[in-house]
Amino acid sequence: MPENVLLIENEPSIAGSMWRNLTELGLSVSVAESAERAREMISAVLPDLILLNWTLPGEPAGSFATQLRANASTQHVPLIMVGAYEERRRNIINARITPDAHIPRPLDRDDLVARVRAVLRLRQFPRLIDEPVMIDGLRVDPATRRVTHEQDSVQTQLAVGPTEFRILYFLMTNPGRVFDRAQIMAAIWNDPQTRKERSIDGYVKRLRTALAPQHYDQQIEAVRGFGYRFSVNQSLDT
Repeated sequence: MPENVLLIENEPSIAGSMWRNLTELGLSVSVAESAERAREMISAVLPDLILLNWTLPGEPAGSFATQLRANASTQHVPLIMVGAYEERRRNIINARITPDAHIPRPLDRDDLVARVRAVLRLRQFPRLIDEPVMIDGLRVDPATRRVTHEQDSVQTQLAVGPTEFRILYFLMTNPGRVFDRAQIMAAIWNDPQTRKERSIDGYVKRLRTALAPQHYDQQIEAVRGFGYRFSVNQSLDT
């Protein structure tokens, strides 16, 4: 059964173009031209993903997005905001929201497809919040922001930067799964459009350097042509 996407866009030409690009992915796409119409459609069928135009006329998109996050039935529905970065920057000042991704304008088909695919795929792998994870003696605790190597009741703390920490936690909560750069960016940043995908390579390099003293760098594996994964059950020289 195809996943349901609700596109909230008042400009017919843009809505039509996005509808075609998304249906080509095999998605079921509905279009609402206003927040009021979107409410009616959400009441009838809860979507798997919402794309919302920042400059929607009438009710401010930021206000509507805040309501979506506050409502128990829609607070966990992935939300992608669409609009120019300056529009996003101005609007977010008065909107207490955390979108799952942002797609800048002018729209780029490849960027649209990559963001939507990443958010929908990540939706299939919910992450535990503030729950530590440990694999092969490597323990990551989001509550304390500590990364430690545990062996024979002895803990050794590893110095991992904040962005590298988020990457490590995301990969370790999905062990063995390969994620491309766009997916990793969508997982660790609310505003991935301000960064280049290749920046992930630099963070991964620093993460490996931080893990190298205990030889866990070997488990951050690059899968050629795809992305990165945290490999399990590897032999560690500890």
